[in-house]
Amino acid sequence: MGEVSAGGRSVLGSRGISGALFAIYAVVLVWAILFKMQVSLDVFGTMRSVNVVPLAGALVVNGEPDYSEVVQNLVAFVPFGLYMGMLLGKRPLAIGLAFAAATSLAFEVLQFAFAAGASDATDLIANTLGAAVGLGLYSVTRRIAGSDARARRVCNTVGLCCTFLAVGFIGLVFIANS
Repeated sequence: MGEVSAGGRSVLGSRGISGALFAIYAVVLVWAILFKMQVSLDVFGTMRSVNVVPLAGALVVNGEPDYSEVVQNLVAFVPFGLYMGMLLGKRPLAIGLAFAAATSLAFEVLQFAFAAGASDATDLIANTLGAAVGLGLYSVTRRIAGSDARARRVCNTVGLCCTFLAVGFIGLVFIANS
């Protein structure tokens, strides 16, 4: 079973595929963060709060702090860092980290502006840390693979599989809720 190529270059190793996968990921991320995975706009205008003290807003369950939302935010932004690494190429990874932090800050500001959730310093930190993990994973993958193109081929293959699974899951959610 051969690999699809264009002009001797692997399609899966292209930045174009990375960009397309990043665009799909970004749409799902916006849907999850701003729309709370709802189809209607009813989520807007329902909640507005600001927490500027990191880790102060953790939910307490049975008298114990529950930081699962922090972990979820961190994990949600790992792909952001991976895609930034793939799209940046040889540029400094700090650019990707700055873009991830700015994107996370924009989400927090938009949540406040549209009263679509809690704007939280913990989310900003967890999202940025998740992107840093993703950038680190890409950097390690690039070193092991020996080149950007080979690292992108590996990451795009995994990203493509995860995107198909995520889109399939979202489709099932829509079907189940219709």
